[in-house]
Amino acid sequence: MLHVHGSGTLNINGINIEKTFTKKLIEKSTVSQLQLLKKAIKILKPGHEMIYSTCSILSCENEEIIEKALKGEKAKIVPINLEAMEELPLLPTKIQGTLCVAPNELYEGFFIAKIYKEK
Repeated sequence: MLHVHGSGTLNINGINIEKTFTKKLIEKSTVSQLQLLKKAIKILKPGHEMIYSTCSILSCENEEIIEKALKGEKAKIVPINLEAMEELPLLPTKIQGTLCVAPNELYEGFFIAKIYKEK
């Protein structure tokens, strides 16, 4: 499983959140996330799966990274089906089969995608 820190790891109730949650932070995170995911896909053995997960609900840290990383690769999204999935506070995603859980009193926001590397 590849878990990458994203904007969701910030303490939104913390002091000076406006100074730490910046466009520059998001840009820096997305560059790292893309590099790590590309490397993970490259070393993933054909016929195997991996999970890409971030602590973010932002499309630029999730779906956009996956779309860029999968471009030119023999890999695809495998739909995630969980028991009791209808009980999760899900947000819409741009890639069918991925999950984005909305932050609420029980969950911090996060994103999950399963990636399969073809043989």
